[in-house]
Amino acid sequence: MQAVALTNQGLERSRNEDSCFAASNGENALLVVADGMGGHRAGHIASCLVVKEAEHAWLKLGTCIAKAGKENRKAIEELILEANRLIIEEADKNLSQKGMGTTVTAALLCGRNLIIGHVGDSRAYKITDNKITLITRDHSLPEHLIESGQITKEEARFHPQRHILTRALGISVKLTVDYFEEQVNEDSTILLCTDGLTNMVQDEEILAIANQYSDPRQLAKTLIDRANEHGGLDNITVVIASGIGGQQA
Repeated sequence: MQAVALTNQGLERSRNEDSCFAASNGENALLVVADGMGGHRAGHIASCLVVKEAEHAWLKLGTCIAKAGKENRKAIEELILEANRLIIEEADKNLSQKGMGTTVTAALLCGRNLIIGHVGDSRAYKITDNKITLITRDHSLPEHLIESGQITKEEARFHPQRHILTRALGISVKLTVDYFEEQVNEDSTILLCTDGLTNMVQDEEILAIANQYSDPRQLAKTLIDRANEHGGLDNITVVIASGIGGQQA
């Protein structure tokens, strides 16, 4: 199994507030994306705190990562909840950081067992059998409006409040996290990304590009390049795991 993480500032933003993490020992992998929010209120600090906690979680997992089930879900849960605590603690120390927050989508692959923890509008996809499947559900105002029948998915792409989140790290100690768990095929590719990709590149185009590249690093780079070709209006982050069920080359 191979895991790669690439991030890009995009063409319009003055700095990159996304952070990402990818690690693999050949049979298992931990993938994380975080999209900082708050702009001048240090969103980049919030997303960096998520990645620092991911690094700690990967080291802590060690040989225990081979165990399936509850222990692996607990590892993802602790990663996200501890990151949330650290962000709130850091914001309380510094008035200029008050209100900072971040999305997080974290995926732990143990062989073919996939566990995802998710808060916000960064996404996790599964690509297999010439099909792309969105695993997560956006915690955003447009998604709420879609579900209530007030707007269509196409209208949501250009909604003036499309960046407003209904759930994020750093807002409250009481945090609700969505979890997903499934067995994935050996030929699957797991893609995590921030909305800097999905607002610029539609799912069908992501799939078409994925079908062209077996190398995850080249795939990640091409997806970022395509988002920039379409305008690059936001920071763009792509994290990919491929070769699932096999040894790292």
